[in-house]
Amino acid sequence: MFCLATRCSYIKLAKPLHYELWIGGTMTSKGTHGGGDSGPAIAGDPSTFPSDAELSRTLVASSTTASLSTLTESGYPYGSVVSYIPNDDGDPVILVSDLAEHTINARTDSKASMLIAESADGDDPLGKSRLTLVGRLSIIKSPENIRERYLHRHKHASFYVDYDDFNFWKLSVEEIRFVGGFGHMSWVTSQDYKDAEVDPLFETAAGIISHMNDDHNDANLLYVQALTDLDNCEEATMLGVDRYGVTLRAVTQSGPRMARVGFPSPLSLADEARPAIIALLDDAKNL
Repeated sequence: MFCLATRCSYIKLAKPLHYELWIGGTMTSKGTHGGGDSGPAIAGDPSTFPSDAELSRTLVASSTTASLSTLTESGYPYGSVVSYIPNDDGDPVILVSDLAEHTINARTDSKASMLIAESADGDDPLGKSRLTLVGRLSIIKSPENIRERYLHRHKHASFYVDYDDFNFWKLSVEEIRFVGGFGHMSWVTSQDYKDAEVDPLFETAAGIISHMNDDHNDANLLYVQALTDLDNCEEATMLGVDRYGVTLRAVTQSGPRMARVGFPSPLSLADEARPAIIALLDDAKNL
């Protein structure tokens, strides 16, 4: 459990990082991560949001299953669920049988796409993050380095990984379409995607957010009132936390707003989150 008290720590919880850009029923534009003519501008410092390339890498790293689409002999897209792991460049690696339709299709036409989506957990799935990776499939001829990593993530695959008709395939990503929720979408180049880093807090963010909302609503409120221009905020809920800062939903006298408070410098490790959040609270109290 993450805790602001000095003797508490937090456990890792595997849940993708997500930023809600649907505020009080108003659409928001990508240009200012929620600002623009269609909705109120984000309070605080929206420049501290991760890039869409970083969000893409983090979403791919935080998921284990996807919908893979390949082209049939007739040219129709054929989709089904696959398990995967990302390699060091963020390219998904799958383990499939030679008898699988995907393998048959890929041997004829290597063009493919992979849809990866954040779990809705009972919420509107269209308000959650998702992306489509577009590229080409190729068989990995020497899979020794990837085999153990794959089995560590997908232990069930140990029952068939050594079958003669099973092989590792890689989707070499050429382009990414990222959708961060309502009104937030962009194309990400393969180079930007490759160069981006996975957020170090992606496994712990859910636990931090839950703890802050359950036990430290007063701190959330002070973040917004003191560190953004929303001094009339009456209630605040933490929506996200990443290496660059925290995102909050604020209830103000004029309606709901989104607020962003950045850390003084990016975090490199998950263990740095607790002292960084405490430091923000100290800053807010001293203003």
